[in-house]
Amino acid sequence: MPKIPSFLNEHDIYKVNLDYTGDRQMTDSLENVEFHNNSTLRIWYNDIPECYDMHWHHAMEIIIPVENYYGVTINQQAFHINPEEILFIPPRELHSIHAPEQGARFVYLFDISFLSKLNGYAGIMSMLTHPLYITKENYPALYREILQIFEAMKNEYFLNHEYSDFLVYSHFLKLCAILGQHHIQQLALPDSSQTGKKREYVAKFLSIIEYIDMHYAENLSLEMIADASGFSKYHFSRLFKQYTGFTFCDYLNYRRIKQAEELLTQQDYPITEVAIRSGFTSISTFNRLFKQLKGCSPSEYRSKNDFEL
Repeated sequence: MPKIPSFLNEHDIYKVNLDYTGDRQMTDSLENVEFHNNSTLRIWYNDIPECYDMHWHHAMEIIIPVENYYGVTINQQAFHINPEEILFIPPRELHSIHAPEQGARFVYLFDISFLSKLNGYAGIMSMLTHPLYITKENYPALYREILQIFEAMKNEYFLNHEYSDFLVYSHFLKLCAILGQHHIQQLALPDSSQTGKKREYVAKFLSIIEYIDMHYAENLSLEMIADASGFSKYHFSRLFKQYTGFTFCDYLNYRRIKQAEELLTQQDYPITEVAIRSGFTSISTFNRLFKQLKGCSPSEYRSKNDFEL
């Protein structure tokens, strides 16, 4: 019998194999994630040698191989994930999956929409809007702790008692806080050798992101936000990219498209009104950016989500 990796044990194999039927609910490239018992999270053990073409879903997906590698491509960026490495796939990101003929992995799926109600959300999501690849090499100080958190999530989930979801999400929130604090510590901010000064910079950029998230539909410009923050345009651009992973214009467009997604799936506004309410003054620019970021037109996106309205 082959040796079972440390992240897996025989008891888990027995239970998780009962958790997945192999069925997928697809509308074109949109996958409607099947959560169980009105839950908003799902963890399952996948040893199926099946590849999945480009698709997306509203849930955040996290993959941890336990036997053999797993291949994932997210918006043309390829990842070769080895056993006990961790890949975060942001919600609503187009991705494809390439499985070896033999192998196994745990897949974690979370509805993280509730995070938007928590303080610090803007800083966390500026980090989790990009694929996050965690290995021993690129997160040496945190890797073991992060893997243990996922182990705890898995154990709580398969106990399947009345408070399993609460405990799994409590571990997920702890994970977000650890990653957020680590991100802040890695920032090379000017004059930030003093803890208080770094905290001041982080608080300023958090407030900037929150301001953009509230006023994205207005006529915001790089010059305006840089001036309000007290930085030169050059320094603001450099620090904003370092903090969020986006340029200012890319983040503003990302936030506007995110709002458009919400309006397209929750309201019956005409496409032109969706564009205006999301902050776009040009319908052609809106259509171009939407297709660039989501892989389909706004009307196609709406039709794919009709079953959810």
